[in-house]
Amino acid sequence: MVRRLEQMPLPTAQAIEIAAFTDADSIDPVRISDSYYLAADGQVAAKPYVLLRKALERSSKVAVAKFAWHGRERLGLLRVRERAIVLHSMKWPDEVRSPESLAPGRPRSARTRSSRPSSSPTG
Repeated sequence: MVRRLEQMPLPTAQAIEIAAFTDADSIDPVRISDSYYLAADGQVAAKPYVLLRKALERSSKVAVAKFAWHGRERLGLLRVRERAIVLHSMKWPDEVRSPESLAPGRPRSARTRSSRPSSSPTG
């Protein structure tokens, strides 16, 4: 069964699927990985490339997209830089560690309640 799933083509194998448009500052920079300039692959792709670039420029938004990379569907961010579209690969939410798990200690109020023995006679 696993082999069959691995052999199934990803819907984003030959294209980038745009999921939403959003403000750039709504994306947490921690989720952004590598960056790549995109180019239109031939005459057929040139028109949609230019339309997307113009839409991003006019709206001052970025596009959240899905794309295939090394056989996996990935999440990406599309933006315009110097008249070219840039794809920033992004981490899925479950791929980013919570900063709370990295903090050296809990907040003082939580530490006070849970780590000290009760001083009341009822315990």
